[in-house]
Amino acid sequence: MKRTLSILTAASLLLAAAAGCGHKEGGGNGTKIVYSTDHSVLPPLTPGKYGGSLVYAQPGDPKTFNQIVSDDASSTSVLAPLYDSLEALNSYTLKFEPRLAESLPKISADGLTYTYTLRPGLKWSDGQPLTADDFIFTLDVIYDPKVQTLAREGLLIDVNQPDGTVKRVPFKYAKIDDRTLQFTLPVKWAPAESVFSISPIPKHILYAPYKAGKFNSSYGIDTPPAQLVSCGPYVMSQYAASQRIVYKPNPNYWRKTADGKQLPYMGTYTYSIVPNFNATTLAFRNGQDDVLDLTPDAYPALKKGEADSDYTVIDRGPSWGFSYLCFNMNPNAKIDKNLVSLFSDVRFRQAISYAVNRQRICDDVYLGLAKPLYSPVTPADITYFNPNVAQYPYDIAKAKQMLLAMGLTPGPNGKLQWHGKEVKFNIITNAENAQRVAMATIISNDLQTLGLNAIFTPINFNDMIRRLDASPYQWEASIGGFVGGPEPNNAANIWRSSGPSHQWWPGQTKPATPWEAQIDKDFTMGAHELDPAKRKQYYSDWQRIMGEQQAFIFTIYGEQYTAMRDHYGNVKPSSLYGVGGDVLWNIDELYDTRATGAGPAVQTP
Repeated sequence: MKRTLSILTAASLLLAAAAGCGHKEGGGNGTKIVYSTDHSVLPPLTPGKYGGSLVYAQPGDPKTFNQIVSDDASSTSVLAPLYDSLEALNSYTLKFEPRLAESLPKISADGLTYTYTLRPGLKWSDGQPLTADDFIFTLDVIYDPKVQTLAREGLLIDVNQPDGTVKRVPFKYAKIDDRTLQFTLPVKWAPAESVFSISPIPKHILYAPYKAGKFNSSYGIDTPPAQLVSCGPYVMSQYAASQRIVYKPNPNYWRKTADGKQLPYMGTYTYSIVPNFNATTLAFRNGQDDVLDLTPDAYPALKKGEADSDYTVIDRGPSWGFSYLCFNMNPNAKIDKNLVSLFSDVRFRQAISYAVNRQRICDDVYLGLAKPLYSPVTPADITYFNPNVAQYPYDIAKAKQMLLAMGLTPGPNGKLQWHGKEVKFNIITNAENAQRVAMATIISNDLQTLGLNAIFTPINFNDMIRRLDASPYQWEASIGGFVGGPEPNNAANIWRSSGPSHQWWPGQTKPATPWEAQIDKDFTMGAHELDPAKRKQYYSDWQRIMGEQQAFIFTIYGEQYTAMRDHYGNVKPSSLYGVGGDVLWNIDELYDTRATGAGPAVQTP
């Protein structure tokens, strides 16, 4: 999912006013944040004062400051304020809008060539011009197989070959002049504008380490913040490991208000680094932070105290993301091959799905603020959600019967065996997430009752990512989650058999199973198809297959609530996932009602 910042038009101002759904600002004097739930109309931009501050806490330090090699949420979150893109999906309206480009692309009559013109006078935060060369360099880097990046998978286009196979190829890209870029597709591609929502990296900074073969280690977390140039609304001014990241306004940010005033408004934005989600709640309760993504255990008390406190609890609707249990089916993984053979049997995975007590997880872990899920798409996605997938209501007796029927046998100690060996495996999840830890506890206990020696080990999030994403893939089972978004193809790196995030067996040279081959085909056809109704059929089939195969055993999707101090204006909550639970997606517009500045403070690049 791409996080975006909003651009307003005179038409949207008039429509919002006429519909009576505009945003009323929280004033900090007993005035609550009032927000619109009509996402067809973007609420108007209210002029704000300059200065003030906002603090947002999240667990985990970044692993890198290099957005190309970043593969974890902690890194991408802290980098988001430093970057912008050619065009992007507006997180509120879910419609594309121009960003660094001055308008949406001009598309050729055959639908294959997209031409973008950059806004005049774009600059990096250090004053250097931002030109078409930066985008060309960015694409050169992403497509370089020596560069470690998840971005490459999303920028490959499927081309059908004469022998019936599919070849994944880059699109062609060219600089026409300093302000003009031209992208040419080999075939029509429905998610083209999503693919072209490219955030540039600074060629004048990163070309030298790239040519020296050191790009993967460039912009590491030891890089002084002053050397991290920005094209987004903020620059990083301080990084204190395990404490905080402080941002100040980018003096060369491209965006201005309709009357020519520089954005952003906020004088200081601080990303507070805490050990776990419990610490984020404590910091908010103590008045140290201004925005809190509410965990289920924090919701009741904060909601009850909302009326007499200085914050508003914002209902952002159902989550687009999901939680899951996954087993390692990778034959190249450094784990017991007897387990790999068991995990690779769909009968085992379906039996385990029956043993997952989703309703108990919803009730006991999420305190009713979640619902059972059996699909990779949640009801938040009204376009693609398929409600008719296979379901596995909790039935421990049925699960046991299925395991015995497929050939598992009780051992001397009562634990089930497979090919004469006791079935013993370790479930990992990230220790910082209390809900996942509690979910893992429930699941592992039920699997023990089922007769499987399932052990649960919480580990550090970054350690978990290293195990899941890199050889020797030394993990047996995991509980995790993925965020979702309006364009299914944006998650192709998860669902395609060749994808680096195809967790149960990543990076396959060819599909290992017929069902994975069919999912590959669904994603190819879905991206080629321009008819929305036909696209939906392909993505419905993908959901059907995942429901049958249970390569991910989907568990729940949550209801989303965010608490925010009342002294902020231009709050436009989004249901999409992002920094601040996507009440911060338009961070360049947000302002502190306590601020008094008439203009932006002078910043040194």
